Amino acid sequence: MKYITKLKLAAMHQLCDVEDRSTEFMIQYLQDTCKVDLDTVMEYLTLPQQEKNTLRREVNGFMEMFENIEYEED
Repeated sequence: MKYITKLKLAAMHQLCDVEDRSTEFMIQYLQDTCKVDLDTVMEYLTLPQQEKNTLRREVNGFMEMFENIEYEED
């Protein structure tokens, strides 16, 4: 699985956790939003927890960066 796919899945997984979605919803949501099949979602979900935590930290780092960008108004 490509690293970018893992990051996408981690981001959407985190969103489902924040929104307290069911496992069934989350699995379907990951497939739909990340445009992957069930096997890919299951492969992601069976990654070691440490790797999933690392992916989430990276996603959160991107989010912080985007939130702190100051755009100039035209």
